[in-house]
Amino acid sequence: MKNWKRAATGTVAAGLLVALVMKILGQSFMVIGNLLFMVGLVLIMFGGICVLAKGHLFTGWRHLWHRKEKVEPLPGEKVPVRQVASTKNAPIVVNTLARFGLVSGACYLILGVVFTI
Repeated sequence: MKNWKRAATGTVAAGLLVALVMKILGQSFMVIGNLLFMVGLVLIMFGGICVLAKGHLFTGWRHLWHRKEKVEPLPGEKVPVRQVASTKNAPIVVNTLARFGLVSGACYLILGVVFTI
């Protein structure tokens, strides 16, 4: 079992433990389900941000702003078009933090819906 799988499993188990403690303290299933659903949404957003961070969205932008005027690159510098194209066309990278966020977020969403029903 890899580390992100262990961390996701532990996070979901901790969420279920918190839900059990909340139920013992007298909270309704609706409140518990809403809380789990919101935590799942936050984790999904975290995973999406981690995926976008590796997306090379700003590759090839050589705009320098100085005194609100666009400054062109130096005359000897040229933007390597093929390198920029190969970087932008690279496959999507889903790193371990993104996997953790997406998997545990999906589990929390499912648990939130189940507790709400």
